[in-house]
Amino acid sequence: MNKSVCCKAIFQLFHRNRVCTSFMITEYLPEFSLFHLAVVCTALSLGGFVKGVSAFGLPTIAVPIIVFFMSLPSAVAIIVLPMIITNFVQMIVTGHIKSTIARHWRLLLAVYISLPFGVYLLSTVNTTYLLVSVGCFLITVASLEIFGISFAFLTDREKITGPIIGLFAGVVGGITTLYGTLPVFFFVALGLEKEKFVAVVSVLLFTGSLVLMASLHGGNFINPLEIVYGLIGLAPLFVGMWAGTQVRHHVDQVTFKKIVLILVMLIGVMLIYRALA
Repeated sequence: MNKSVCCKAIFQLFHRNRVCTSFMITEYLPEFSLFHLAVVCTALSLGGFVKGVSAFGLPTIAVPIIVFFMSLPSAVAIIVLPMIITNFVQMIVTGHIKSTIARHWRLLLAVYISLPFGVYLLSTVNTTYLLVSVGCFLITVASLEIFGISFAFLTDREKITGPIIGLFAGVVGGITTLYGTLPVFFFVALGLEKEKFVAVVSVLLFTGSLVLMASLHGGNFINPLEIVYGLIGLAPLFVGMWAGTQVRHHVDQVTFKKIVLILVMLIGVMLIYRALA
């Protein structure tokens, strides 16, 4: 058998298996789409890379890409399981779990309390003005920090400002999955060292993802189709996350802070675009 015939046979076998697998999935999930699966895998791989670099940003990148082709509730439901799994892995690898909880438990508790309320708003309230306001706020505070206007004064009032930020972040996160965005800015203002920053963000995102998933399930947002998309998308997600982690290990503290602040600005732009679109 010559090379061209062999290649043709392999292609036909691959195509046959792909069609067979797709048929088996659509038999149980009629709304399954290979195009939507490709969108999800692309979004998760890019989001995973950003998360590997900065410790957050998976939903920041992935959700807006998915929303271009699917509804916001579907995008939120798809992303929640990958968030749980990746943040658990990142939390275990980074460590500092006990010290993180001991210092930031007030903020964490506030996020857990307000997340279910945000999920409730996702299906009952027009959130356009809220998203635009939050987006403008994030762009403003990140820009001020980049241009040297520090918010380090929050350190002196950490026990008060932390829970307030957590409550607001939970409401926003229930609507958008971006409950880590405001706390990220808060942690930057506290001047946390790079690895401690990654540790607290990982704990926040993992535990918050559990609360978010429970809230979405209670609101009937999570369906088998979204779970399948999310599970299949884990492979490209971990590849992107690994690549991003390699980049982070070669970035100094000053550059790392700039990357985080730029991502916060990007989140603000995405929120405004999503609201107006």
